[in-house]
Amino acid sequence: MIKTAHFSLCLVVLIILIALPVTSAAQLVIGQYEDEAPLRSWNSFGLATASSVGRGETILALAEDCSAALSNPALLAGLPKFTLSLSGSYSRSTLFRYSIINTGVLISDKNPGIGLFALDFGGLSFRLKGWTFALTAVLSEVYDRPRAYAQIDYQGVTYSAIQFEQSGFLRTVNVAVAREIGRGLKAGIGFNFIRGELHRKVEDEDFENDITISHQVSQSFSGFYVNGGLIASITDRLDLALAFRTAHDKKSRDQSALRYQAPRGGTDILISGASDDIYHLPWAAGLGARYELSPKFCLLGDLTYFQWSGYRVTYFGESEERDFGPTFKAAVGGEYTVPVRLFKKEIFLPLRFGLAYDRQPMRAPRSAYTVCTLGTGVHWRTFGLDIGGLIGRESGSGRRLEVMRVCLSLSAGL
Repeated sequence: MIKTAHFSLCLVVLIILIALPVTSAAQLVIGQYEDEAPLRSWNSFGLATASSVGRGETILALAEDCSAALSNPALLAGLPKFTLSLSGSYSRSTLFRYSIINTGVLISDKNPGIGLFALDFGGLSFRLKGWTFALTAVLSEVYDRPRAYAQIDYQGVTYSAIQFEQSGFLRTVNVAVAREIGRGLKAGIGFNFIRGELHRKVEDEDFENDITISHQVSQSFSGFYVNGGLIASITDRLDLALAFRTAHDKKSRDQSALRYQAPRGGTDILISGASDDIYHLPWAAGLGARYELSPKFCLLGDLTYFQWSGYRVTYFGESEERDFGPTFKAAVGGEYTVPVRLFKKEIFLPLRFGLAYDRQPMRAPRSAYTVCTLGTGVHWRTFGLDIGGLIGRESGSGRRLEVMRVCLSLSAGL
């Protein structure tokens, strides 16, 4: 439940709190959930579909579908001649400090949570004269926040209320190509086009005096970056992988509208503004390994580095302070494949497990998520159905934020 901590209807104070977030943010470290922060983690590097989720979200040294184009496109060269993949998920995250929640306006007794269903990936790949091409689209980041509403009542009469809403997403379209360039060595490169939007609204209503103050912000995102990778078969049992993503600018067209309405006094004041701003996202790189203990059992590991000290934000022409430092994500996982005969046909049931440690970029508090994963599936000649899930908990902030994700993927290969 959310209750009021500071609920003044003074116009000057509200303008400072609502219309000038840059001023207040300089005196407050929000941490995990700045306004532009994606849900769950800052550290995105491609997308883990169901099979990868089950293996601890390891994505650099093994792939069963064309989602590899977004993480290590070299893996495309090891896929069947034609593949088609589709993936959806349900995720839930808890937050504590974000926007006007637990930053001076509204206080929450518990960690607010938000759950989302999403069709988050689709793509295809095909091989032509030794080259493998892929076209994929992914919901790479989500900016939604738990809605907040609070009101002041006295003797059954509501005198004032305040509400907060935020939603948004970032979508990436990737075009990639890969090829085997030597014995046991594959290389790939991807070209990524990003588009997205974010909408935020804070509305304060004084029913007694018939006064409404609202502030709305809309942002439209666009940008481009390159990713690539290598995978080398060191022995019959060991593969090593290298992947990278270039630094790039996420351009933002920002619009703001602050409105003060007092119909009794015949007052309607609108203050609007627009700005072309930039989120400069740093480069990232990762190392991956796959070791085959037996034809049925393999182990995987990823280590991904993010140069977050290079992160820069301008918001309505002002440089925002983000005290970020370099960070990493480490993941390990395994897969054991069980062959089964059904209706005189052989099918394969993979059993997957994994563990990941995801350090967030804020210098204070030094926050990180520890995640456990499980997964399975059914694979037969040309089709595969996979399910993977993860649960995790944050440490460092003192709030013990929680995350979970369940992913279902369908793939076909010819």
